[in-house]
Amino acid sequence: MWYDLPGMNAHRRFALLLGWIACLSLAHAQVMPRQVRLSFGDSPTNSIRIMWQTDQATDTLVEYGETPALGSIAYGQQVTYSLQTGILHEATLTNLQPDTLYYYRVGDPQNGFSPIYTFRTAPVYPRPFLFTAFGDHGTRSVSRQNTQNVINLNPDFHLHLGDLSYANGVQTVWDTYLDQVEPLTRQIPMMITLGNHEWEDEVGIGYEAAIARFAMPGENTYNVNYMFDYGNVRFIAFNSDWYQRANSVVRNEMQQWLQNRLAEARANPCVRWLIVFQHHPLFGSVARRGYNQFLIDRLQPLFDQYKVDLVLQGHDHIYERTYPLRNSTPVSTATGEYLQGEGTIYITCGGGGVGLYTFGTMPPTTAYRESTYCYLVISLQPGGSLTVEARRVDNSLIEHFSILPTFNADLNRDGCVDDNDLLAVLFDFGATGNCMATDINGDGFVSDDDLLLVLFSFGGGC
Repeated sequence: MWYDLPGMNAHRRFALLLGWIACLSLAHAQVMPRQVRLSFGDSPTNSIRIMWQTDQATDTLVEYGETPALGSIAYGQQVTYSLQTGILHEATLTNLQPDTLYYYRVGDPQNGFSPIYTFRTAPVYPRPFLFTAFGDHGTRSVSRQNTQNVINLNPDFHLHLGDLSYANGVQTVWDTYLDQVEPLTRQIPMMITLGNHEWEDEVGIGYEAAIARFAMPGENTYNVNYMFDYGNVRFIAFNSDWYQRANSVVRNEMQQWLQNRLAEARANPCVRWLIVFQHHPLFGSVARRGYNQFLIDRLQPLFDQYKVDLVLQGHDHIYERTYPLRNSTPVSTATGEYLQGEGTIYITCGGGGVGLYTFGTMPPTTAYRESTYCYLVISLQPGGSLTVEARRVDNSLIEHFSILPTFNADLNRDGCVDDNDLLAVLFDFGATGNCMATDINGDGFVSDDDLLLVLFSFGGGC
């Protein structure tokens, strides 16, 4: 044998043995899954999408279950694009149980699996939840710290407001970025919208890399517009970058899609809050840009008409927030609390980690602004307020505010809060569930709180 050749001393045999072991480890490492990332499937209550990369071709397999013993298997497929740096894998888990902790690992039996990670599906019924958001991330030390800030909070999910890796055509930067965010994305679904830096015209591939590397709900097309519900909140991702690049026909199609989704949300009794996230701000005051009048003229009328609660944006590398606006005009200049429905609040948190911008003149629409790295922490209590905290990268507080919910006790919408509305609540009293009209405050229960809302409003409009 090689380890027993004549004249080979013990030290030499030991060194060769270590080298042989190292070679085996390297070969194994080359096919071990990395860059594991989660996103919601078409229904966050019962489906999840998982992506990862290997350096060599392997099977695409997920083992998962409600205990570390796993027990279920899902097969996926490989995803390709022209400049990919490895083998991209994607699998979708379906028929999951709502609001349930799952254990999973990815890989295959021949080449090895990842460690076991966890995720939690979305609830059917409203419960308190928390999510985070930022945009314009990159691969700097500040970028890594902001990733860690989100991990420390263990949110239910994270919204990325566009401009992810800043690969700008250099595909290995995507690998650096996805390795960097993996401690977050392997346990917390990250839902993205595309920014201008995802359009890699430097190498002629447009959004190809981002679309291949991230699996969002619905079909991954150049539009990358989609929606998902979490509890009683509707989230709509809109690709403001493609909207501005596209021709008028595509732009009109996108605008119609957005209007249809907003209208559906406002007609749906399950949806109590409406949040849009996109890359480009409508309103802003950085010196190099200011207002985006193109988007204001085209999107603000929709946001006003359907009373969108929040629009979350990136692109400007600062933190900036508007007052509640209608037709570009503040409807309240308070600082801490606002009433749901009085106006749309636009928040720009493009301080995810790349270089900061400076401001120009402060416009009347801006409630607060600061040239700082930032991330958002947004929480919602069923039947209660939606609270926004903006934090700096050192976790100090930039500002916080709340939107107080409004409740309509005129259940049959006849313009009068009367005996019919009171009887409807009494008939359902004690019931639990989602989307019940008699659950006036939207907390998932028909209770004393709903009865009191009718009584306090009794006679109103009659």
